[in-house]
Amino acid sequence: MTSSPAGLLQFLQQVPDPRGRQGQRHPHTAMLAVIVSAMLCNFQSYEAVAQWIRLLPIEVWHAFGGKWRPPCANTFRDLMNAISPDALEKALMQWVTKGLGLKLQLDERSGIIIDGKVLRGTRSDHRRTQQILAAIDQHTGCVLSETHIDENTNEAKTALRFLKRLVLKGKVVVGDAAYCQRDVCKTVLSEHSDYLVLIKDNQPTLHKEAIQAFVIPEGFPPLCQTQST
Repeated sequence: MTSSPAGLLQFLQQVPDPRGRQGQRHPHTAMLAVIVSAMLCNFQSYEAVAQWIRLLPIEVWHAFGGKWRPPCANTFRDLMNAISPDALEKALMQWVTKGLGLKLQLDERSGIIIDGKVLRGTRSDHRRTQQILAAIDQHTGCVLSETHIDENTNEAKTALRFLKRLVLKGKVVVGDAAYCQRDVCKTVLSEHSDYLVLIKDNQPTLHKEAIQAFVIPEGFPPLCQTQST
């Protein structure tokens, strides 16, 4: 007799609860499961997630492991602001591969896009809007991995650590002008992959050289030969 696939809640239990004891009115695994399920139903914002679970029978919330009434949008937002992105990503990846039994076809990924994204609804009076760096499979459009961009650094510096976590061999890393940095390009090459990045005015010398490389020089008129009389 074979065992049934592990459920989402089982994998979400691996994610540490970052809240203090006073902030644990609702189980974090139940809230994370609601967020994942709502987003799979195309409810993207925190307000939409809270509305989604409140429109369902209360038994659904209890089946997720919740107690009393479902939380409001701000409670979901506060949890996601504090949760470890790496731990959540690892749990979800294990759910997809081990729990659902889906296989990721690494050999079909010809291009990997890296891009920074601003998380809507994360801005507050005491901190700036949170950002994440994501790696997207160009072939399928799926997010392969993501990491938090610390407010004391930027996308390019975060990318140096982030790229080393990915399987890049034989792939092409595609990025905008923010990743047109010597260290980023060297990191990509060290992983036996190639890169395609935009060149803009943030690299003025390189930008000028690139423009000049594509300038077609004006042709010279043929030498005039004088006829002897």
